[in-house]
Amino acid sequence: MNPLKKLLEQTAIYGISSVVGRLLNYLLVPLYTRYFLPEEYGVVTELYAYVAFLIVFLTYGFETAFFRFIDKHNNLSKVFSTAFISLLFHQ
Repeated sequence: MNPLKKLLEQTAIYGISSVVGRLLNYLLVPLYTRYFLPEEYGVVTELYAYVAFLIVFLTYGFETAFFRFIDKHNNLSKVFSTAFISLLFHQ
């Protein structure tokens, strides 16, 4: 299989949840602003702001680090298990 085609397929598969979530959020904003009071919708907005900052700290760059270490050590199971255990106990 062509590597570029494989990359595009995997990007579509793993990226679709992000796109659907953002699209759903965008489409629900008029509904939220119509039915929620400004104080109630402010809570939702504040929650999204916290999530944006916390997601960086909760995963602490493991996506990049995983690929960097797998390239150096060539031991997929050890690198994955170490990263997974660290994230599991961090949560």
